[in-house]
Formats: sequence, C-alpha cells, structure tokens
Amino acid sequence: MVEADIYEKLRKIMNAGTAIKLPKHKATGEMLRAIFSEEEARLLTVFEKSQQPLSSEKIAQLSGVPEEKVKKIFDDMAYKGKVIKAGNFYVLMPFVPGLFEVYFTHNRDDPERMRKAAKAYRELFYAGHPFELSAGGYPLYRVIPSVEPTEKIIEINKPIEVQHQVLPYEVLREYLSKANLFAVVPCSCRNAAKLAGEPCKRTDENFCVTTDFLAKSVLDQGVGRQVTLDELMEIMKKAEEAGLVHETINIQDTSVFICNCCPCCCGFLKSVKEFHNYNAITKSNFAPRWNGDLCQRCEKCMEICPMGAIFHHWPHSEDESDDIIMIREDLCIGCGVCASNCPNEAITLVKVRNVVPVKSQAEMEEKFRVARAH
Repeated sequence: MVEADIYEKLRKIMNAGTAIKLPKHKATGEMLRAIFSEEEARLLTVFEKSQQPLSSEKIAQLSGVPEEKVKKIFDDMAYKGKVIKAGNFYVLMPFVPGLFEVYFTHNRDDPERMRKAAKAYRELFYAGHPFELSAGGYPLYRVIPSVEPTEKIIEINKPIEVQHQVLPYEVLREYLSKANLFAVVPCSCRNAAKLAGEPCKRTDENFCVTTDFLAKSVLDQGVGRQVTLDELMEIMKKAEEAGLVHETINIQDTSVFICNCCPCCCGFLKSVKEFHNYNAITKSNFAPRWNGDLCQRCEKCMEICPMGAIFHHWPHSEDESDDIIMIREDLCIGCGVCASNCPNEAITLVKVRNVVPVKSQAEMEEKFRVARAH
C-alpha cells in the first residue's frame, strides 16, 4: 500500500459515523500527512475494524506490531493530541469536533508539522469545508448570550409569561453549573490561525473551556488549568470584554466544551461572517435593543460587534432626530457583546425567540445526519 492510500483510508475511517465529513481534497491529504507520520497512519487504520476505543493489546493484535511499540507510539500521539487516551484505551477522533480541536489545543507537535497542518486547514476552509457545518437541517452550534445582560433579564423578568421565560440552557452560569469539573484551555482555532500566519485580532489570552470528562482528560495530559465555577464566570466576562462570543454544542445538556469565539479565527463564526453560513449556528433567543436617550454615540458597540451588525446612522434631518445607532438583525446572532460592553447601558437584551435545542448530543447528531443535504 503506497503512502497516499494510507491517508485516504484514514480519512474514510475518520468520517465513519460522524456528522461533519472530511472531504477528499488535496488540502485534506496535506493536513493528514502533516499531522500523522506514515507509521502512525498505518497503525490508526486498524480502527477500520472497530469504531470503538481500542487497548494497546488489541491494536497490537490487529496490526501485528509488538504491544510495547504500539503503546509508545500511541502514548506519544495522545500527548500531542492526535488521539485521546482514556484509561488503557485509545480513541481515534473524527476531524471536527475532535482532532482539530485537541491537536491544536495541545500544541505539542513539531512546530513545522503544525505549521503545515494549519496552512492546509486554512486552504481547506476556503475550499468550502465550513459548509459541512451546515449540511444538516439542524445547526450544530448555538450562541449563548453574554453574562451580565442576561442576569439583568432574569432579575427584571421574574414574573414574565411562560412563552418568554428565560430557561437554564440560555443562561451561561446555570448551563455550566450542571458540570462538576472545569478547565480553561488554549483555543485551538487561535493556535491554528497563528501557526498559519494570521494571528487573532482580538486576543491572545486563553478563554476556551472544557468540562467534566474532557476537562479531566486535558488536565491529566497537563493541558490548561482547573478553575472553579466562580472563577470561570469571571473569565467569561473578561472574554466578553475582548469581544468574544460564547458558543457551544446545540443541546440542552451541558456540553463538554464551551468556546469563546472571534470572527477572525473561529471555524464556525468565521464561516458565518465571511460566507454568511448562518445555518451552521443557532442564534441565541435574544436580540439587542437600543435606547437613544442613554446612548452617547461613542460607537463602542460598532467596534466590538463580532458580526459587523451595528452601524451609526448619521443624521440628515433638520432636527437630527435620525442620529441613531442601527442594528441589523439579519446579521446579529444575539450574542449580547454590544450590551455587555456599552459604557452607558444604552443597549439591553430582550428575548425575541423561543428556539429549543434537542436534549442530548446523540439526538443532535442523529437529527443532523437524517437531514443532511450533501
């Protein structure tokens, strides 16, 4: 079997059973060759016979490679984020969500390999891979509105009618409070963008979060740092100050990761802004409302809006009554970053929709697969 065949076989194995497919494209081959050595790729093809986690003993049986050597290679791959190690078992991940996030979060491979992988991913992105994120009829990601404005809504709207009630999965603290362990980790998207020569324009700090078993996995690997829920909420507010959007898997159950996304690096948000790929995400159920009496026209909201959805309508009437800040709701995703950063509290959030996500990740993946358009 020639090298090219190994990587093509590996691509097909990684696609099995996952919602977001990795296409047959030259950039895909370049990326997989950059991440995996030929020896690693050969060993990973044993997962064709089992999509389940495999022990080093089982991998040795399937591959014919001595177990001691298998363990050494797979432990090294786990350390570098190419596979996940769970106890005595190893897991081959799909590309997204999976390999991309873990590999570039760990950021431990040879720098030249990582640079080549990041550049290949960049090429794949602009070749249209983001439309895989919206191939199903059910968006995989959803936006959670910013912390402080949402807390004010809860306080103000305690007697609110049922159809507009603010629900736990819509409030970041309540959503996260169901988890028992939290770790703040480097952002895979920003690491990849920096390696590709296009560093983030908004921040170089770490804001992405893992919870429960994924938090334990990264902490066991020495990646990221453990934080309490209170510490995490302060980090979330700081992320909002940097103009980042809270995003997570589009389910009611607490996800094992929460991203704090920028429009220049994040695969989901970047695809929405640059390609108008709005079917890849679910907007939050909230929308900003502007108060002209409180607004000082400082344009802070315009500068920080991740979607470029806000603009200053300069007056042309005699009384200047049309000197207003306008919000394009077709572009707005309801993140609330404008409201959380307004120095005069001239922007508030109101609940305008009641889109209810499915309960679990398994339900979401099934819903996505059944409705795939391509």
